[in-house]
Amino acid sequence: MKQLFVIMCCMLFSNLAFAQDQTGNQTEFVTQILEPLGGKILRPKNWYYFEAHSEPVYSWLLSLEDASKEQDITSVKIQIFTQIKKNTGKTSKQFAMDSFNLRKKEATKIISTCDEENMGLFTRICLETEEGPYHVKYSMFWLSSEDSDMLIVQSAGTKKELWETYAPTFDAMSSFEPIDMSRFDE
Repeated sequence: MKQLFVIMCCMLFSNLAFAQDQTGNQTEFVTQILEPLGGKILRPKNWYYFEAHSEPVYSWLLSLEDASKEQDITSVKIQIFTQIKKNTGKTSKQFAMDSFNLRKKEATKIISTCDEENMGLFTRICLETEEGPYHVKYSMFWLSSEDSDMLIVQSAGTKKELWETYAPTFDAMSSFEPIDMSRFDE
């Protein structure tokens, strides 16, 4: 059950990791704990970390710029939506598909999409867009069971002209563990 909440688990978390961009520059990463659920993500060492939770939504923002001072930011955002059925009357899959279709409709340009992919306990869809001056990549995950009531959304974005610079960083941050289930063991 603890492995249930490991999303795209391709990376072992250590205290320090590196990613290299297309120009050969290296980005140094540290492990960021996603409080209060204890999840983990690699965060570039010089990036900011913000969290804002209001049940039934948990939100984390990891950004190059200080989001409290800047509007145009390079960032990765993770949101966990719970109690979806209670609050929307929809299953998590329906909620994800509605959000996916709305993002597609509002996009200036659709760069790529991926169909539903069964990842075992989770099902994933993704969408990469241009939205005005921004390039954004979304991944949405829901529990594969029919009565799933939780959705995880990860988005990574920056200005279009900066996308190639930060794509390796976003790729490194695409593997994350949103919840540390050992915190909830009895």
